[in-house]
Amino acid sequence: MIQICQRCLDICQVTLKKAMLDKMFPKEGADIPEIRFKGFQGVWKKKRLGDEAEIVAGGDIDKKKLLDVGEYPVIANAFTNDGILGYYNDFYRIKAPAVTVTGRGDVGHAQARKVDFTPVVRLLALKSVHDVDFLKNAINMIKIVVESTGVPQLTVPQIESYEVLFPEIEEQKQIGSYFQNLDKLISLHQQEIQKLKNIKKACLEKMFV
Repeated sequence: MIQICQRCLDICQVTLKKAMLDKMFPKEGADIPEIRFKGFQGVWKKKRLGDEAEIVAGGDIDKKKLLDVGEYPVIANAFTNDGILGYYNDFYRIKAPAVTVTGRGDVGHAQARKVDFTPVVRLLALKSVHDVDFLKNAINMIKIVVESTGVPQLTVPQIESYEVLFPEIEEQKQIGSYFQNLDKLISLHQQEIQKLKNIKKACLEKMFV
């Protein structure tokens, strides 16, 4: 029963977020979205990421400084544990807020970063004046095509060439905040489901010896 509920919930959450992204960001060939927050109007402007952000590639890890707990996260090109490998206590490379983008394997996945951090090899970091929650979702909607015969890789020059439609900064903040709250709600639901699964497992272990 729990597995069925979790599957249904996951589908509903993904469907809801995708539907809202499709309506709150302009469709291909358009410069205004289907729906927008009250008080905003005018067209969105297409801009090249290389002109709008400082983009740098991650570097090697200083294993001597890497800690299990610390002040500044060291973030890799991975999805497990939000990509966090460990922490530095006295150093960071990128001042938050910023956006990271995966550069190898499942390329083009963007995440907003709101704590100063250090990116590791194959992770790209973008610093700009744009709202990070908005920019994260805008990049995730880009159809990134990487021509490679081996493992897909996204480089700084490649991501610099992609274009994104931007509204005024206040509208970016409204959209970014909306999707940030939606992501938090989805995360809370997933945590509750996991708690129920843990309870079920514990009960089964006690009831059937």
